[in-house]
Amino acid sequence: MLKHLKRVFVQFTPGDPKAASARELLQRVSSDKAKKSNPGCVVAFKVEEAATSNAKRAYVDLTFTDNDTRRVVTAELSVDDVSRIIQQKAGEMEMKGVMKEVGHDPWRIENRLPPSSSA
Repeated sequence: MLKHLKRVFVQFTPGDPKAASARELLQRVSSDKAKKSNPGCVVAFKVEEAATSNAKRAYVDLTFTDNDTRRVVTAELSVDDVSRIIQQKAGEMEMKGVMKEVGHDPWRIENRLPPSSSA
């Protein structure tokens, strides 16, 4: 799960029922198995103790190894939804790496598909 991540930051309020996916993600990324997959990934968190009206909603900040950052508000998502977001970005990064390895640049004109002839 951490292979393509540089940093994971999780914030939540413990008593917030909508923070369950953030808490579970923190548990997953803190596991020994996850840490072994990328020992260089920094996992940090902040627990908002008081559930005040101005308390922030649970979220996860993800920094990928290509320096892309994404904030995912987890209130309406399951932990599997958040994992899918991470996996999708990881897949994109792997595809870009493979394309670069073989010297394929999809933006070069000669590499573009011809326009369809359907009318």
